[in-house]
Amino acid sequence: MFKIEFLADCPEVIPILSQWFRTQWPDYFAGRSLADIGQDFVAEANRSGIPVRLVAFIDGELAGTITLREQAIETLPEYRPGLGGLFVLEQHRGRGIGTALVRAGMNVAQAQGYKRVYATTVAARGILERLGWELVKAFWHDGEEHFLYQYAF
Repeated sequence: MFKIEFLADCPEVIPILSQWFRTQWPDYFAGRSLADIGQDFVAEANRSGIPVRLVAFIDGELAGTITLREQAIETLPEYRPGLGGLFVLEQHRGRGIGTALVRAGMNVAQAQGYKRVYATTVAARGILERLGWELVKAFWHDGEEHFLYQYAF
């Protein structure tokens, strides 16, 4: 079984998240130190407002993460707030953690009074569609097709 917590309640995992993200997205984080990347996570270690990062654990081991942030993607600032930075460690995929993280992020957005939330994805379309998200549009970003979704509460 897994549990989801606010990163604010377990900041000791920030170095692990920093390593994960630099490994998963090397082009995006090129030239940045782990300490610098970690500062991004420190800024997301909140329980309210934006940004708010959530983390999932399986038997005490960090397994995944998601964040509620100002916008879905910087190139489309009108779509706000956004869920993003969804990542589940490969050995824990297929166990419902990604879906649970998206749901938890949706709950945080709704609890903050948002009527709608957005997300962009390349790989998590299935999760969003199973949860009832609506495709807004497809677009190209950094040479890759992305998909913008919305969910109305």
